[in-house]
Amino acid sequence: MSFHNKLKEWEQFSSYDGCPVCQQWPKPDGEVVIKEFPASWLIATPSISCLYGQCCIVSKIHAIELYELDEAELANYMKEVQISAKALKEVTKAIKINYEIHGNSIPHLHMHLYPRHQNDRFEGIPINAYKIEGSVYKGTEFYDFIDKMKTAINDECNKTFSGIETS
Repeated sequence: MSFHNKLKEWEQFSSYDGCPVCQQWPKPDGEVVIKEFPASWLIATPSISCLYGQCCIVSKIHAIELYELDEAELANYMKEVQISAKALKEVTKAIKINYEIHGNSIPHLHMHLYPRHQNDRFEGIPINAYKIEGSVYKGTEFYDFIDKMKTAINDECNKTFSGIETS
């Protein structure tokens, strides 16, 4: 679904009451919440991953655009993106993390994190998640990745928030 070819449906999904994220419609097969942060969820889904370690940070607030968040909401969301990306780079040994916000398919604020490596399947071209040719994970690789990410995220949170009182 996309506003490009199903504008009416996209507009319905754009409201809180019609939003598949806010209304907790069925999730993609295998979706795992790596970390529930105060402002977002860091998730990964093996069935729709086009690169090893691909994650998504989904806002808990129904918004479509970043500018719809107030200053505190934006700061919290971006801090969680920063923590997640740092942990992802550590776990995957990526050269670069790509950040992508689209929202033209699911009108709810979410940011894709793509760990990039030399000679990855999108070398020299933009990432095209629709060009998935089978899972990028073999055997237990996905769940091993999840375990490593949970550890790295918790370590990063402990470093980031040590000595800071949180409510």
